[in-house]
Amino acid sequence: MTRRVPFFLLCICAGILVGGWLSSGKSLPELRQSLSATTSKFYSDHVKAAASVTPPAKTVVDKLNNTPPPQAAGSTPVSPDDTGILPYSGMPTTGVISYHEGIMKVAPSVVSLYASSSTLDQNSQEAERTAGSQGSGVIVDADGVVLTNLHLVEGLDRITVVLSDGRRYPAILIGSDRETDLAVVRIAATNLPFVALDDAPPLRVGDVVLAIGNPFGVGQTVTQGIVSATRRRIAGGSVWQHFVQIDAAINPGNSGGALINPYGQLVGVNTAVFRGDSGAVGIGFSIPADLLAQVVPQIIEYGSVARGWLGIGVEDLSMFPALASKIERGAVVIGVLDDSPASRVGLHPLDVVTAINGVPISSATQLLLAISREPPGTPVVLTVLRNPDEDSMGNATDKGDLENLEMTPELGTRPDLGTSKPR
Repeated sequence: MTRRVPFFLLCICAGILVGGWLSSGKSLPELRQSLSATTSKFYSDHVKAAASVTPPAKTVVDKLNNTPPPQAAGSTPVSPDDTGILPYSGMPTTGVISYHEGIMKVAPSVVSLYASSSTLDQNSQEAERTAGSQGSGVIVDADGVVLTNLHLVEGLDRITVVLSDGRRYPAILIGSDRETDLAVVRIAATNLPFVALDDAPPLRVGDVVLAIGNPFGVGQTVTQGIVSATRRRIAGGSVWQHFVQIDAAINPGNSGGALINPYGQLVGVNTAVFRGDSGAVGIGFSIPADLLAQVVPQIIEYGSVARGWLGIGVEDLSMFPALASKIERGAVVIGVLDDSPASRVGLHPLDVVTAINGVPISSATQLLLAISREPPGTPVVLTVLRNPDEDSMGNATDKGDLENLEMTPELGTRPDLGTSKPR
């Protein structure tokens, strides 16, 4: 690349030559000839010197700027260029500018919900004491079926649903499930916008999510965040509450509202927020869509959820180091109730359930969830490892000392369903 000679260098050269001419006594034509020859020589030398200079090494910014764009999915993989930088093939070539389209698919189906209960004051027999709650809900059927959280309506006898267009309807509770904190109410309206419960893919950590609800009663509000974790449990909560943890802002009034993905698919129902001493810290919890699809149809049809039951207590294999050193995965039985489905097929404490219906089991929670997904009366096949010495599994010297058993109990109904009866 040719470089221009700086103007100030030419001026200096001309000054030197003029000074030399004055001292040499040369004529003006002779001076012009001398100046032209000197300038040509200087310019030639300058260009040669510039061409011989090695260009500086590329900086990180230069390398990134020169990196070719990522390839679309399914195309030929990108190879590193001479910079040694391999483009990130998972990065989209076009970014999402707005989530408006996805939000508008669901927003008309998200409602505000108000519940209260009134009793006569025992002293005056006239004044009323009113307790109440305020939250959100999601229409899941065009004929006025609304999904919300049980903690918003439990024990309260006046429920009002306000649609996104401002219409207000009284609602009745048609069923609930305390284990998952879900309730279904119905309003006398038809042809309503609604969202499907089973059209969304499973959430992954890092997925973008949007929460729609009525926080503090200010009106329908949308907040945005990502999935921080999946299958979270709140301390003291039910084993069936395997929440999605999100960092989208969740406030009082968001409970029962929709959690959607950017495509306008329902991926959860917001239910709780963790608050530290200084308030909310960006930790919210949502009931995932796969659990909704399992539970809500039963609530709508029967008013409650009937879960399969074995009658066992279980713990993770990691709680038993002696077992964990011999068995790759499973859930350890720590107790068996008398006259339960488990006792009738001979399941014992310290048996290790390694699979149910051929599906490997890795934790106690996974086993209980797998059992609960099957309705009562369903036979299930359990794969079990047992030590012939029934006193202690720790006496087995290696995996070869364990018996491999197969049992097929018929699931029963839990003595306490843990649900609220319809009113």
